[in-house]
Amino acid sequence: MNCLRRLSVRLIAILMISICASANAGLTGENVALIVNGSSVDSLTIANHYASLRNIPAQNIIVLDDVPSGLTISLDPFRDRILRPVLETINARGLAPQIHVIAYSAGFPTSINIASHTKRLTDSAQKKYQTPTASINSMTYFYRRVLTDSSDYLGWGSNFYARGPFARHFANPFSGEKNEQFQSALDAAEANEFQTAAETFETLSNEYPTLHPLCILAAENWMRAGDEGKALEQVREAIRHGWINQRHLTETEPLSKLFDPEDTKLPASRRRLIEPLQDVPRARQGPVGFSSSVGWTMSGHPVSIDQGAMPYMLSCVLAVIHENGSTLEQAVNVLERAVAADRTYPSATFGFSKTADVRSTTRMPGAPDALAWLLCRDQSVEIFSSSLPTKKRSYVGLMLGSAGLPVKDRSWSMAPGAIADNLTSLGGRFSTTSQTKLTEFLHAGAAISTGAVAEPYSLPPKFSTAMTYPYYNEGVTAIEALYLTITSPYQLLIVGDPLCQPYARAPNDFVTFKTGAGKAVAEKTGAENPSTGPAVSIRWQVLPDSTMTTPTTAMEFYLQGKLAGKTRPVANINVNLPPGTQGAIDTRVVLIGDHPTRPRIVSHEQISVGDEAGFPRIERMRKDNPDELTLFVECKEADRIEIVHHTRVVSRIEKNAGRITLTPAQIGHGPVRLQAIARRGEQTILGRTVEMNW
Repeated sequence: MNCLRRLSVRLIAILMISICASANAGLTGENVALIVNGSSVDSLTIANHYASLRNIPAQNIIVLDDVPSGLTISLDPFRDRILRPVLETINARGLAPQIHVIAYSAGFPTSINIASHTKRLTDSAQKKYQTPTASINSMTYFYRRVLTDSSDYLGWGSNFYARGPFARHFANPFSGEKNEQFQSALDAAEANEFQTAAETFETLSNEYPTLHPLCILAAENWMRAGDEGKALEQVREAIRHGWINQRHLTETEPLSKLFDPEDTKLPASRRRLIEPLQDVPRARQGPVGFSSSVGWTMSGHPVSIDQGAMPYMLSCVLAVIHENGSTLEQAVNVLERAVAADRTYPSATFGFSKTADVRSTTRMPGAPDALAWLLCRDQSVEIFSSSLPTKKRSYVGLMLGSAGLPVKDRSWSMAPGAIADNLTSLGGRFSTTSQTKLTEFLHAGAAISTGAVAEPYSLPPKFSTAMTYPYYNEGVTAIEALYLTITSPYQLLIVGDPLCQPYARAPNDFVTFKTGAGKAVAEKTGAENPSTGPAVSIRWQVLPDSTMTTPTTAMEFYLQGKLAGKTRPVANINVNLPPGTQGAIDTRVVLIGDHPTRPRIVSHEQISVGDEAGFPRIERMRKDNPDELTLFVECKEADRIEIVHHTRVVSRIEKNAGRITLTPAQIGHGPVRLQAIARRGEQTILGRTVEMNW
């Protein structure tokens, strides 16, 4: 693989594109690490399906061969045999800048015994209600705490990425010296020393540009100090760095004096400045795209990890194949439906159950904010006074609360991409038949659902809130919508497709790829840095936007599944490859939309470098045995050929052609992706990845 490593390094040097961690929000298959239990045929099979459906790069698939068995395991085996090997592999492959989701295939324990951590609790409420069982995805989400053997994730507000009340935007996000500096600005404003306050907030915002509410605070104080010009400048900076709420600017003093919509003399430039912002209620913070490459502050905004904020890693389980969960067929159907729902913008209802059951009353106080937001977006909403809907409607969101629900006996349906969430004690505990399992909602049509793996005591911080649904409607992925509202998620199991995004407004543009000699490609495209070796030409073509799309604001380039660079939109990019490169090279460009949720869309192609007649090839041989896959592999003049599945070499021949036989224990069933890699002396030749349904 030395050739591939040189190729990636060379690309980064040639493109000279900086990877901006703070802008790596939004999710596609390139951002998912797919974790597979190599000893489970079901796990291999689910991974085969999901890798095909979401076009997960092979480099992102990690197969573990020492996964502990059982639904529940203790903390040390989880940390040593699952979490640490996964993170070490991500780092070793150079994937850390791009991985924002760890998705476990089937065949993994769903809960972790954390008694060694809960024993440390001293707060009486925590000791009583934080029981010693956590979900596998939550312990992955809190990986930094888990690896350092910290129990801080047991706090009621341990997930800083989750949104909070609107006023949280302006909470002090700092500790230490910066905390004192922020407080001094507040004190100055309280003492009517507005210029001093404005200057202090502006100084902090210059140092922490992603904390854009600092600019808003500076602008408010500049207005009070009588400097309208500086106030407007700070508002522009806030919007440039991510401020998205329009109503705070138009409805609250003193900034409403700058942007009063009733002012007939308001300059057109100011109207244009705020028109793209979200015209939604100010009760809750708005959604933001997730990134694992940054840390999150107590105010809910990202800064660099080295500035002391807390990083997280989104995580979920793709399927729970168990007698009390899903069958293999059901699990595959769930993933297939979810993928088909992307960017379909379903015209369906968001439903909320309101009954006297504590499981329902626990979350209802937050429903009015969600309803107001959804109605502001002209969405259909319904509050029904029963445990399940009674009308023959299609629901794209269901917030429920009951121990037992006759989901199978329904007259209603779920729209593709729906999130269905039921607050109950054992929805994610599959060792018992008690209570309705989260998988019942997946079988009924949901793309993703959640359930507690142990008694949660109906405490609101442990569950997603009603705001999950307006955030989802704004365009975030399903996994983001859930983690955006769960402030203490350690007991919650999340199962389904993390990338489902029915409301995403991705760019409408497209990308084409060409290969050839570097000099010739440069002459055709006008790109710089021609070479005499092979090169890839990437052409970006803009198409008109619609109400369901957004303009391209950034581009990412991936080579062999690995992030090689990021740039502002460029019409033509010419990438010179090292001399001697030969084979099928996995090439991807991700277009990122100009929207707070950072919607993304991918163009992908296996480009041929060199004479394709000399590439290794795989041919399926006919055979009656259903438990064996027989292949013929060939590469002229090769010394040996390896067959790779999910980055694992599953077979090899020490010559230039021959037959091999693979079994389900090696590769699972379903749409199996295989690649032949030939070695000819020191040269590596990559064959095309082929997919075979088996």
